[in-house]
Amino acid sequence: MTSTTLHPTPEPRTVAAEQFRAVGIAIRTEAYFYLGALLVLAILIFASTIRMVHMHPSSGGRSGFVYGAAGAVPIFAMAFLIPFGVWRSEDPSRRAYHWTMPVARGPHTIVKFLCGWAWLMIATAVYLIFVVGLAVGISLITGDPNRVAAGAGWEWILAFTATTLGYLLTSIPVIGSDHAWRWIGGLFLAFWVLIGVSASFGLPDMSIALRSIWDGSYGLKAAVFGLERWGGPTMSAWLVAMPLWIIGSAIAVTLVSYRHRE
Repeated sequence: MTSTTLHPTPEPRTVAAEQFRAVGIAIRTEAYFYLGALLVLAILIFASTIRMVHMHPSSGGRSGFVYGAAGAVPIFAMAFLIPFGVWRSEDPSRRAYHWTMPVARGPHTIVKFLCGWAWLMIATAVYLIFVVGLAVGISLITGDPNRVAAGAGWEWILAFTATTLGYLLTSIPVIGSDHAWRWIGGLFLAFWVLIGVSASFGLPDMSIALRSIWDGSYGLKAAVFGLERWGGPTMSAWLVAMPLWIIGSAIAVTLVSYRHRE
């Protein structure tokens, strides 16, 4: 005669630690590529700087670059790809193993999503340390003052919010659909087609409204880089648009995470 042993539900901390480890293993290929890309970039920049010093030993101002909002572009672009690594081979139709564990499906999905975000924040911190190290190294080679930290403090924080938003936006179709690339490509194409159609048919108000999704006061460009249609990055534009986009995207991620609760 056999009996069934019921194991207790794991503690939330145990589930989170296991998922953090599992996600780290899942994205290790991306991590190696990322670290390798930073290493290659550093070698190229240092080699170019040394060569320039030898060719123009008397010229100054070579390392006076200042970190700004545009410096977050590389890590922001990477944030769009990370969800594909976190959920590799785990489309909704192939996520049965995820649902057979003794943890509620929705919270389990959210925990895994948050673990991917935590790894992304670590990668962002590494990127900023890399930027500072690069500036210090160039300054030592050239003898020029190191001005990398002369920019606005909020633009350093922006690196974390920009990557968070990129990760959220891509996670919505990746978590909720078996065909994430179709949704991403289809929405991107539809957006620009609608702008073109509205302009062709003499509907300027519709065209302006659509464009404002990207470059308006509450647009994605303002949320990510603090940029509006005209002018450079401003803290006010970023502070207004960024919370709206992050909160809205987080709600969407929560909804798709609980979509397959049956």
